[in-house]
Amino acid sequence: MEKFTTKSTSAYSEIVQEPIIIEENQTTRKIFFATLNDQNIATGETVSGNIVHQRKNTNDQWEDVKSVNLATLKGGEGIKLRLDSRQTKKLFEGLKKLYAISREGVKSGEIEYIVGSPDEMVKVPKERKRYISQLLEENFAEEIWNALVSKDPDLASRLSMGQIQAERAKSLTEFEKSLREEKDEAYWQNFFSKNEWIFGYGLKYQFLNQVTDQPTYGGGNFTGKGNQKGDYLLSTEANIKFTVLVEIKTPATPLIAMTKNGPKRYRNGAYLLSSDLSGGVSQLQINCKTWLRSAFEPQNSDRFVDENIYTISPKGILIVGNTKEFGKDREKIETFEAYRSSISNPTILTFDELYERAKFIIENQMVKQENTMNEIDNLINDLPF
Repeated sequence: MEKFTTKSTSAYSEIVQEPIIIEENQTTRKIFFATLNDQNIATGETVSGNIVHQRKNTNDQWEDVKSVNLATLKGGEGIKLRLDSRQTKKLFEGLKKLYAISREGVKSGEIEYIVGSPDEMVKVPKERKRYISQLLEENFAEEIWNALVSKDPDLASRLSMGQIQAERAKSLTEFEKSLREEKDEAYWQNFFSKNEWIFGYGLKYQFLNQVTDQPTYGGGNFTGKGNQKGDYLLSTEANIKFTVLVEIKTPATPLIAMTKNGPKRYRNGAYLLSSDLSGGVSQLQINCKTWLRSAFEPQNSDRFVDENIYTISPKGILIVGNTKEFGKDREKIETFEAYRSSISNPTILTFDELYERAKFIIENQMVKQENTMNEIDNLINDLPF
């Protein structure tokens, strides 16, 4: 889901305040600033705009790179701004959403839209904020809350979930941005430690709870110092819980072995897998075996028994690399997928796959939250003050 805010500039035109980000890195980005109009809405000619190249200034703020007057170009001179296939798709997907908004026609003032896909668009009524602000200014805060909760006892828990979802949406934005940057393992370990919900869905259909990060799998208490350390020790969530070991690399970790001449073929139809991938699998398999022995030591087992957590053939999860490395090379794709499909433990997930899981969680919850806010609108209209 993506937010767009339109602001009218005339009776028939409006600007979109949020740009479409075509490409962004730490210092530069390409964006598209759009203007919508409804003079030619019948023919669909409703979106115009500018592609702008920006650079971060010394205050860490984006500013436009100085433009060139095309009228000053001489014969044989020209300017070219290339968009690769991924950037072009970003622009295309953004334009589809803008055209969907433009079909609503120009509205006076500022209007906020929440758009998932061109056929999933919600216009957020500005009256909602005005209603609540006026009532709060008149010191009706407690009465509002009591009245709303009396009409819908589950409202408080759903609103708190909405706040949680808003924070998760911010983390998802950080996740997407960080995938394009060269963050190290320490960053990703810290990121997932703060956002353990990302591991909680779709992994063998079990909810995973974090027991500790940087656990010790052998040589002492699992929270203390030892010879073998891992990134996370998780547990499934149910009446009976089972431990899960997680190791985290980086999105830039290669999945296919590289030489100075490029990806290394093993034979026709197959590539050689990277040592980071095969080594990560071996490391996690050893950690699982070591932890299986250590889990029964009194300093560990006492804590786990009290919390109903058991270690029986512990499962491992390896987060490594990014499938964009393969491009459209079918042989690379088949080499990787055949390898991980043949392994029962650990489960191998790439960072982009984990991002899509997190995105699925957020987008589905945002639709539910919008339904909750619409219910609040209706409840507010019925309040006796």
